[in-house]
Amino acid sequence: MKNYQALYYKNYFAQNADGDYIPVNRKDCFAPGETPTPDNPFRQRWFYDPEAGYAVRLERNQRGEDTYLMNSASMKKGERQRVKRSEMIELDCPRYDETGEEGYIELEDETADVAKIIEDAESLATLIAAYKRLDPSDQLLFRLMSIKAKKTITAEKMGMTLDGVYYREKRLRKILRSDPTLKDVLKFLD
Repeated sequence: MKNYQALYYKNYFAQNADGDYIPVNRKDCFAPGETPTPDNPFRQRWFYDPEAGYAVRLERNQRGEDTYLMNSASMKKGERQRVKRSEMIELDCPRYDETGEEGYIELEDETADVAKIIEDAESLATLIAAYKRLDPSDQLLFRLMSIKAKKTITAEKMGMTLDGVYYREKRLRKILRSDPTLKDVLKFLD
């Protein structure tokens, strides 16, 4: 639950034994409470109303405890409703103003770099085209190299010896590096 003592209030009150509210300063209102004793087992509680702008230091009795429980339940319910409302907002759906006109709210994604996205799409297209030009065994080797599979696993999957894997990887790197369009794209082969 939110720390309501950290908020600013216009007015601060303390409740006396008669149930009357006496204006006090912030320091007196939020002063640490006395420890519960066998004579008075109730803890120090407060009543908060951020909308009205006041906080009340409640008397340490059953009535103060009940008021606190009612207030904290109400505040927690309000917090849940605010969270629920904010989660239910759909950004890409139409909104209607007072006149009934339809409008959209489009928020910019400040983290998106359009130039980088286009560059990545071009690199991907180049990579896919080069991949499709390879024969099936080289395609399998390329996939295993791109996920940095261990040489022993690659040898098992391709049905060859460890030396054969080293030779085939070296040959595939040479083929791919000879393609001028792939020089910038294939950094993971190094």
